[in-house]
Amino acid sequence: MSKILLYTTFMLCMCFGSQAQSPLHSVLKTYFRAHPFDMRFSSFVTSLQQDPWFTVETYDRRTDSTFFFLTGSYKNFNPFRYLPKEVKLVVAEEQIIYTDSLKTHDTIINLQIMGLTDTGIVNRKAVEKEFKRFHNNQADRFSNSVHQTFEDMGEIYYYFISPLSIPPVSIAWGRFDTNQYTFTITIRFKIKENMANYIVAPGEL
Repeated sequence: MSKILLYTTFMLCMCFGSQAQSPLHSVLKTYFRAHPFDMRFSSFVTSLQQDPWFTVETYDRRTDSTFFFLTGSYKNFNPFRYLPKEVKLVVAEEQIIYTDSLKTHDTIINLQIMGLTDTGIVNRKAVEKEFKRFHNNQADRFSNSVHQTFEDMGEIYYYFISPLSIPPVSIAWGRFDTNQYTFTITIRFKIKENMANYIVAPGEL
């Protein structure tokens, strides 16, 4: 499972008003069968464990020395317009360091959904097309976006919500392993009082 986080780290280097008013609403509704923005985070985790379409493969509770990590695969659920070999969901806690003068440390959650395929030009074009479709349909809902290309390895978009400096949404396509391509959506958030919230950097708002 570490490959997923390594891939994201390499590729990827709350709330104002109601969820319906949030730019995240359309993304969550379109691509996620369940998410923590309409329920308590603990209830979200329980819903994954009880979902007959979802198989939990790894579930590590947070301890004094380890972060929360859950991953699994869906059956009978595919939010993409191509046919993946596997649809995976990852919920992973991560420590970040802000760029403020104190280099403040914080803990956030990455929620990822991945559509994995085999290699081949057809599958490469499929995940790239999904990447472009997402951007065309969702980008205007956000304040702005930043695009990066990694030669033959894929692309990434970061989507921002003003005035926040940390993008709550990122998408990427590229080679996940030596024999797989993936389109990946990552939602980044903080947990406050058991609820998902946007990440606010020190000094913001």
